This record gives sequence, C-alpha cells and structure tokens, in this order.
Amino acid sequence: MKYTSVLTKFLANIAMLGLTGGVAFAAATATDTAANYASSWGTSPPNLGSGFDAWANQVINGNNPPYAGTYLDLTSYGNSDGVLSSGYSWGTYANGSPGNGEFILARGFTAGPSGSTSLYNHTFSIGIGSAGVGGTGSSIGLSVGTAFSLSYIGGTSDNFWLSVDGGAATAVPVTYANLNAGLNVALAVSGALNSTSEGYTLTLSPFAGGPAIYTTSGTFDSSAYNTSGFSINDLNTSNDAFVNNPNITAEVVPEPATLALCALSGLAALLVVRRRN
Repeated sequence: MKYTSVLTKFLANIAMLGLTGGVAFAAATATDTAANYASSWGTSPPNLGSGFDAWANQVINGNNPPYAGTYLDLTSYGNSDGVLSSGYSWGTYANGSPGNGEFILARGFTAGPSGSTSLYNHTFSIGIGSAGVGGTGSSIGLSVGTAFSLSYIGGTSDNFWLSVDGGAATAVPVTYANLNAGLNVALAVSGALNSTSEGYTLTLSPFAGGPAIYTTSGTFDSSAYNTSGFSINDLNTSNDAFVNNPNITAEVVPEPATLALCALSGLAALLVVRRRN
C-alpha cells in the first residue's frame, strides 16, 4: 500500500506538469533596439524596450574634452557601422591615448517566474561592431554577468578571446574584419540552474544574416558565476564601437515527450526500489 500511494502521487504530479505545459517556469522575453531612442539617448538614457533592467552606463577617465562617451549612430552619419537596425545603433567612443578613456554600456536582466535574474534555458543575443580598435592598450569587450567575457584586444593576434568563469582566455577564430562588418553574438544557456556544470553554446554570426562564423559549447559554474546582465566595454579604441538589438528569448520548457520520459524513468526507479525491498 505504501508503494501504491507513492506511485499514485508521483503520477499525479507528472500529469499536473503535463496539463500546465510548464507555464510556471516560463520567463518573459526581453528586447530593445537603438531605434527606440531616436530622441532620448545619452549617458543616462530612459529604460525603454521590455524585460531589461535600467541602463547603468559609465564614463571612466573621460578627461576634457571628453574622450569617452556614447551617442546614437545614424545611417546618415556614414560610419563603418555593421549593426544598424532601422537606421540606428548605439555608438560608444573612448578615443584617447592609453589610460585616457573608457566607456561601459551596461544593463541588468530582470527576474522571471523562475526567480532568478540569471539566464536559465534562455538565449541572450546582441549585435556588436567596431570602426577601429587600435594597438596595445585598446579593446572592445562583451561580458555576460561574471560568467562570460568575449574580447577583441588590440596589439595582439587578429582574433577574439573568450574567458569562462574567470578562467584563462582562449582564442576564438573570429577576426576584426568580422567585427567591422557587424557580429551577432548569441549565448544559449541550458541545464540545471545554480549548477556547477550548466551547459552553454556560444555562436558568433554575421549581424546581416548568414551561416555562423564560430560556435562552441561547454559548461560553466552557474552556482558561483552569474549571467544576470550584459556590458560592453570600449577601452581606448582608435574609432567607435557599435551595439544594437539586445534580446533574451523566453525560457525553454519541457516538451510533453520529455515529461513522459521523466514519468517512465521515475516509475522504473520506484519499481526497482519496491523489488529490492
């Protein structure tokens, strides 16, 4: 009778999951685009779009006249900007000599029904571009929380560098020419939230569309490193950096077939326990 009671409750829970379709775990999407800020962009812009936290942009050692800042880039400006969307993108500049200028374009994520601001069965994507990085002491970088850092560093080899969980950076064979043309960076996170081995897939593709230039997969420690926001770091670049279209997809929820497999696995485990006893 004891095993029958446990089995009945277990199957009832599985059935409930199937009926709800995982709604309890669904997160709101987040999206924004530079075109939303046609008349309202600056160092402290309004929080437009949906699903993101407020902007937290920062000028570091801008000096006078300011060597670091931000502006709304327009098609009519004629810049080498590969991430224009509806004629706009966000531009950053930090064009002083080494140590003179840095600008950070940053935004946090908001918590969905799963209760965390970190990515969980989501894909975060953003467009980045550059009109010139420069030599030693210059770089453009994208960070997603404390878990991921992707950078193009001046004065070194012609490729990006990826660091996961604060570890040593590894070369990513994506060149400045790809960055100048405009890149779409997509980070897909899957697996158990707050896990030492949560899965990820990072894909770099042309912003204008087309096959992926580079894809890599692995795991990261989401119990120690978060994915709860993004930042773009423009450090002493010889020309401007460009950013556009940050987006977070809705959480992926289990399909009915997956739930059925979970039910069968659980049933098998209960039967094994019963047989041993």
